[in-house]
Amino acid sequence: MVFSSLFYTISKRDKWKEFLESIRNMGRKCKFFETCHQPAVFQIPHSNLALCKQHFLENVEKRVRKLIEKKHMFHPNRGEKLLIAASGGKDSQVLISIIKTLYPKDLDIEALYIELGIKTDNYSLDSGKIAEDWCKHFDIPFHTINVKKDYGINIDDLHNLKEIYKKSNWQYDLQAFRGECSYCGSFKRYNINKFAYERGFTAVATGHNLTDEATSLLNNFLNQNLMFLSRPGPKSKSESKYLVPRVKPLFFISELEITMYAYYKNIPYLPTECPYARQSPVNKLKEVLLEIEEYRKGNMIAYTRGFYKKLQPIINEAYQSQIRAEQSEHLCTQCGRPTFGKICSFCKTQRYLRKQFRKVDEKLHVSILTQNNLSNPS
Repeated sequence: MVFSSLFYTISKRDKWKEFLESIRNMGRKCKFFETCHQPAVFQIPHSNLALCKQHFLENVEKRVRKLIEKKHMFHPNRGEKLLIAASGGKDSQVLISIIKTLYPKDLDIEALYIELGIKTDNYSLDSGKIAEDWCKHFDIPFHTINVKKDYGINIDDLHNLKEIYKKSNWQYDLQAFRGECSYCGSFKRYNINKFAYERGFTAVATGHNLTDEATSLLNNFLNQNLMFLSRPGPKSKSESKYLVPRVKPLFFISELEITMYAYYKNIPYLPTECPYARQSPVNKLKEVLLEIEEYRKGNMIAYTRGFYKKLQPIINEAYQSQIRAEQSEHLCTQCGRPTFGKICSFCKTQRYLRKQFRKVDEKLHVSILTQNNLSNPS
């Protein structure tokens, strides 16, 4: 079959036309040819099921619906409110399309976009515009949070701060400074949950796919990060009323399948990758997994399913019992969000970053402090 190296080539985006041409020349009939009389245009990676365009789209939607119902992610016609984390990328765009296809009228849906201030390639503005236009297409209320306005800092500012560290050879500060992706994730998680809780949403849906989850799982395993390994998969659980459950309807849909779903349904999305994510170590791990998938088809889904079925419950029980024995939940003294200490990790991070901006301003007399309006940080 022509799919032996698709995961790797599609992720690289350098043989897209050749890939589409190979699909057109597959020469195989759809599994349900007796009813549809159509040639196959796609083969499901883990099952080798050859399907025509319509049956492929239905297959993806069926698997998403099955996971939603199995994990009780949300229930139509029960007065629940679902918040979709929109980004303008293919995952969240496809997620919006599938949910509106499955539940066109009987589910209260809104979307939230986090404006992170990434100006390279006009990344943030283009992402937000595409996400907003797609939500308007489905008549979904669209909201935006601008981190620059709310916190005086955005991701570009943090990148510039890191570059000053490098040029000034401040090795200690550079070692303590996390990558842009880490701070980006912190901004998103905190603000999405805060918005969802304050607006009364019963669940937050994100576009994380199988490839993302398998990569994250491998990264956390290599780092021996028990906190992340102990977390549940497709749906989060929390005893705190301040933490809105997170659901991942695309959890067992691969990145390749999402790309093809977007292609066959003409779903608009921003094709460019975040400029700060291109050299991320996690992306390197993804490439490794995709290469393994070339030789062991279905490895990613088997690996992910196996972990959450066999190992995750054991890790979760051991880790959570340790947490309950050592710590109890409090509310952050600065923002009022749940935390195990007096101050939550997000507020600690904000305080650390403001300190670094002040340090740059004092040592180098640059305008980075003034332009971020941090002269009198709270």
